[in-house]
Amino acid sequence: MEESKTKKTTPKPKPQGHHGGHECGGCGGCGGHQRTAGPTKATVTQMTPEGPTNWEEVAKYKAAELDNYIKRTKDAIGNAFNDGRAQVLVQILPLLDALVEAQKTVQTAADKEGLEILVRKFEETLVRLGMEVIPVKKGDKFDPYIHSCMSAAADNNEKILEVYQKGYRFAGRVVRPALVKI
Repeated sequence: MEESKTKKTTPKPKPQGHHGGHECGGCGGCGGHQRTAGPTKATVTQMTPEGPTNWEEVAKYKAAELDNYIKRTKDAIGNAFNDGRAQVLVQILPLLDALVEAQKTVQTAADKEGLEILVRKFEETLVRLGMEVIPVKKGDKFDPYIHSCMSAAADNNEKILEVYQKGYRFAGRVVRPALVKI
Protein backbone atom coordinates (compact mmCIF):
# COMPACT_ATOMS: atom_id res chain seq x y z
CA MET A 1 0.00 0.00 0.00
CA GLU A 2 1.33 3.21 -1.04
CA GLU A 3 0.69 6.21 1.06
CA SER A 4 0.06 9.44 -0.61
CA LYS A 5 2.79 11.87 0.17
CA THR A 6 0.81 14.83 -0.90
CA LYS A 7 -0.82 16.90 1.77
CA LYS A 8 -4.40 17.86 1.41
CA THR A 9 -4.83 21.57 1.76
CA THR A 10 -7.98 23.50 2.13
CA PRO A 11 -8.13 26.92 0.60
CA LYS A 12 -8.07 29.85 3.05
CA PRO A 13 -11.35 31.78 3.16
CA LYS A 14 -11.05 35.27 1.85
CA PRO A 15 -11.70 38.02 4.39
CA GLN A 16 -15.13 39.50 4.14
CA GLY A 17 -15.45 43.24 4.62
CA HIS A 18 -17.47 46.01 3.07
CA HIS A 19 -15.09 45.71 0.09
CA GLY A 20 -15.41 41.90 0.18
CA GLY A 21 -12.31 39.87 -0.45
CA HIS A 22 -9.73 42.59 0.04
CA GLU A 23 -6.91 41.45 2.31
CA CYS A 24 -7.48 44.02 5.05
CA GLY A 25 -11.14 43.08 5.31
CA GLY A 26 -12.30 46.53 4.30
CA CYS A 27 -10.92 48.33 7.34
CA GLY A 28 -8.81 50.73 5.33
CA GLY A 29 -5.63 49.69 7.09
CA CYS A 30 -3.67 48.68 3.98
CA GLY A 31 -4.51 51.74 1.93
CA GLY A 32 -5.43 49.59 -1.04
CA HIS A 33 -9.04 50.72 -1.27
CA GLN A 34 -10.30 52.81 -4.10
CA ARG A 35 -11.96 56.09 -3.29
CA THR A 36 -15.44 56.52 -4.62
CA ALA A 37 -17.12 59.78 -5.45
CA GLY A 38 -19.38 60.89 -2.64
CA PRO A 39 -19.65 63.30 0.22
CA THR A 40 -16.46 65.05 1.18
CA LYS A 41 -17.08 64.39 4.90
CA ALA A 42 -15.94 60.90 5.81
CA THR A 43 -18.33 58.82 7.87
CA VAL A 44 -17.41 55.57 9.53
CA THR A 45 -20.04 52.90 9.22
CA GLN A 46 -20.11 49.48 10.79
CA MET A 47 -22.36 46.64 9.75
CA THR A 48 -24.53 45.28 12.56
CA PRO A 49 -27.34 42.72 12.40
CA GLU A 50 -29.80 45.64 12.43
CA GLY A 51 -28.01 47.41 9.58
CA PRO A 52 -25.26 49.97 9.25
CA THR A 53 -24.34 52.07 12.28
CA ASN A 54 -23.15 55.59 11.64
CA TRP A 55 -20.77 56.42 14.47
CA GLU A 56 -21.35 60.14 14.04
CA GLU A 57 -25.05 59.61 14.78
CA VAL A 58 -24.21 57.37 17.73
CA ALA A 59 -21.92 60.09 19.12
CA LYS A 60 -24.67 62.73 18.72
CA TYR A 61 -27.17 60.45 20.45
CA LYS A 62 -24.81 59.74 23.34
CA ALA A 63 -23.99 63.46 23.71
CA ALA A 64 -27.72 64.27 23.89
CA GLU A 65 -28.21 61.43 26.37
CA LEU A 66 -25.41 62.82 28.57
CA ASP A 67 -26.88 66.32 28.35
CA ASN A 68 -30.28 65.02 29.46
CA TYR A 69 -28.66 63.11 32.34
CA ILE A 70 -26.89 66.27 33.50
CA LYS A 71 -30.18 68.24 33.38
CA ARG A 72 -32.04 65.54 35.32
CA THR A 73 -29.28 65.40 37.92
CA LYS A 74 -29.28 69.19 38.36
CA ASP A 75 -33.07 69.11 38.76
CA ALA A 76 -32.84 66.30 41.32
CA ILE A 77 -30.20 68.19 43.30
CA GLY A 78 -32.27 71.37 43.19
CA ASN A 79 -35.38 69.51 44.32
CA ALA A 80 -33.50 67.84 47.17
CA PHE A 81 -32.11 71.21 48.25
CA ASN A 82 -35.59 72.79 48.17
CA ASP A 83 -37.07 69.84 50.07
CA GLY A 84 -34.46 70.28 52.81
CA ARG A 85 -35.07 74.03 53.04
CA ALA A 86 -38.84 73.49 53.16
CA GLN A 87 -38.51 70.97 55.99
CA VAL A 88 -36.42 73.37 58.05
CA LEU A 89 -38.85 76.24 57.46
CA VAL A 90 -41.86 74.07 58.35
CA GLN A 91 -40.13 73.10 61.60
CA ILE A 92 -39.80 76.75 62.66
CA LEU A 93 -43.39 77.71 61.76
CA PRO A 94 -44.65 76.66 65.23
CA LEU A 95 -42.45 79.43 66.68
CA LEU A 96 -44.32 81.96 64.56
CA ASP A 97 -47.64 80.42 65.61
CA ALA A 98 -46.63 80.75 69.28
CA LEU A 99 -45.76 84.44 68.77
CA VAL A 100 -49.14 85.06 67.11
CA GLU A 101 -50.95 83.34 69.99
CA ALA A 102 -48.91 85.30 72.55
CA GLN A 103 -49.86 88.48 70.71
CA LYS A 104 -53.54 87.70 71.36
CA THR A 105 -53.05 87.20 75.10
CA VAL A 106 -50.87 90.15 76.15
CA GLN A 107 -52.57 93.00 77.97
CA THR A 108 -50.36 96.06 77.64
CA ALA A 109 -49.97 98.12 74.45
CA ALA A 110 -46.18 98.02 74.70
CA ASP A 111 -46.17 94.20 74.82
CA LYS A 112 -48.60 94.00 71.89
CA GLU A 113 -46.45 96.37 69.87
CA GLY A 114 -43.29 94.43 70.71
CA LEU A 115 -44.84 91.09 69.69
CA GLU A 116 -46.29 92.67 66.55
CA ILE A 117 -42.79 93.78 65.51
CA LEU A 118 -41.41 90.28 66.20
CA VAL A 119 -44.20 88.61 64.18
CA ARG A 120 -43.71 91.01 61.27
CA LYS A 121 -39.91 90.47 61.23
CA PHE A 122 -40.38 86.70 61.45
CA GLU A 123 -42.85 86.72 58.52
CA GLU A 124 -40.54 88.96 56.45
CA THR A 125 -37.66 86.56 57.08
CA LEU A 126 -39.78 83.59 55.97
CA VAL A 127 -40.70 85.45 52.77
CA ARG A 128 -37.03 86.24 52.06
CA LEU A 129 -36.26 82.54 52.50
CA GLY A 130 -38.89 81.60 49.91
CA MET A 131 -42.00 80.91 51.99
CA GLU A 132 -45.25 82.28 50.67
CA VAL A 133 -48.40 82.78 52.75
CA ILE A 134 -51.47 81.15 51.23
CA PRO A 135 -54.04 83.94 51.09
CA VAL A 136 -57.20 82.82 52.88
CA LYS A 137 -60.07 84.95 54.14
CA LYS A 138 -63.59 84.44 55.38
CA GLY A 139 -66.02 83.75 52.57
CA ASP A 140 -63.49 82.01 50.27
CA LYS A 141 -64.50 78.66 48.79
CA PHE A 142 -62.92 75.67 50.54
CA ASP A 143 -60.13 74.09 48.48
CA PRO A 144 -58.85 70.76 49.86
CA TYR A 145 -55.49 71.27 48.14
CA ILE A 146 -54.63 74.37 50.19
CA HIS A 147 -57.02 74.17 53.16
CA SER A 148 -57.45 71.68 55.96
CA CYS A 149 -60.92 71.64 57.52
CA MET A 150 -60.89 71.56 61.33
CA SER A 151 -64.65 71.82 61.76
CA ALA A 152 -67.77 72.27 59.66
CA ALA A 153 -71.03 74.10 60.24
CA ALA A 154 -74.37 72.30 59.91
CA ASP A 155 -75.32 73.83 56.55
CA ASN A 156 -71.91 72.85 55.05
CA ASN A 157 -71.89 75.37 52.20
CA GLU A 158 -68.10 74.93 51.76
CA LYS A 159 -67.42 78.61 52.41
CA ILE A 160 -64.67 79.43 54.90
CA LEU A 161 -66.17 80.81 58.11
CA GLU A 162 -62.98 81.17 60.15
CA VAL A 163 -59.21 80.83 59.66
CA TYR A 164 -57.47 79.14 62.58
CA GLN A 165 -53.93 79.06 61.19
CA LYS A 166 -52.17 80.43 58.10
CA GLY A 167 -51.05 78.08 55.37
CA TYR A 168 -47.72 78.28 53.52
CA ARG A 169 -46.22 77.36 50.17
CA PHE A 170 -42.57 76.84 49.35
CA ALA A 171 -41.27 76.59 45.77
CA GLY A 172 -44.84 76.34 44.49
CA ARG A 173 -45.77 73.42 46.79
CA VAL A 174 -48.08 73.59 49.77
CA VAL A 175 -45.93 72.76 52.80
CA ARG A 176 -48.62 73.53 55.35
CA PRO A 177 -52.31 73.90 54.49
CA ALA A 178 -54.35 76.63 56.13
CA LEU A 179 -56.48 75.35 59.04
CA VAL A 180 -60.05 76.56 58.56
CA LYS A 181 -63.67 76.14 59.65
CA ILE A 182 -66.29 75.72 56.94
